[in-house]
Amino acid sequence: MTGGVALLREIVDSCTESERKIAEYLLENPSSAVFCTIAELARQADTNPPAVVRLCKRAGLSGYRELQILLTRDMYSHPEAPADEPPPAFELDSNQSVDVIARTIVARTTDAVERVLTLVNSSAIESAIAAVLAARMVAIFGVGASANVAYDLYQKLSRIGIPCSFAFDADVQTSVACGLTPADVAIAISYSGTSAQTVSIASEARQSGARLIGVTSVGQSALSKLADIVLNVPVTEPLLRTSASLSRATQLVLIDILYATIICRSIERSIPRLERSLNAVHEQDIKHPSEGLAYNHEHDSN
Repeated sequence: MTGGVALLREIVDSCTESERKIAEYLLENPSSAVFCTIAELARQADTNPPAVVRLCKRAGLSGYRELQILLTRDMYSHPEAPADEPPPAFELDSNQSVDVIARTIVARTTDAVERVLTLVNSSAIESAIAAVLAARMVAIFGVGASANVAYDLYQKLSRIGIPCSFAFDADVQTSVACGLTPADVAIAISYSGTSAQTVSIASEARQSGARLIGVTSVGQSALSKLADIVLNVPVTEPLLRTSASLSRATQLVLIDILYATIICRSIERSIPRLERSLNAVHEQDIKHPSEGLAYNHEHDSN
């Protein structure tokens, strides 16, 4: 289950001033929420009760009671766990050495991937897996950088014989979403949760009656509000970003967690299909080892 402290750390930078006061107060005094009413917490954080309610909504929680439960679990699970300093942000500098760039990127990626673990919601993942395994078909959606993550999930599910679909063309994704039924599952992947195309596609999937699983960053977003099940990744990317490297890394890790758990929950069904798929691909590589090289060479010369 996602920890309350981890959740607050993820959303604090996106909070309004009044919400930030509460978030920062709770990060320093996580036990306060366990014993305080909303009014008492607001007074101690030098703000107002509505800000507490808004903070809970921003975190994607049902209310203050859920936040209290998460922070109580933190107290008993990690009573004195110190907060690690995040690695430095990557700075664009024409004189930056390759060694510094490499170390910074690896450190930030490692930190982002480790934060995935703090946000793992076991019950949400189990619900998502149960839906996928029971579905007639799984439609996977994602555009831009998230399309590559969506394609990775499509490849994985295909290997274990789960009927699924994915297309890089957003218009095709929309058509697929319109053709879904209540027996189907849709998985929409969007780091921001606000991608106009992905949200529109997800909306069509919901309108078709399909169960919607959203893979997105922590906090309230159009996608998280639409989804029946939300699987969160950390908030890792600034508004102006050089690439989607960190968000892509965390999404891929979450997809790997989802995929591995699907196999564990359907071993008798998945393992034989996975072995057959791997053997068939391996046999093709042995029979035709140079076809790919010849194809590339011909096209390189054109």
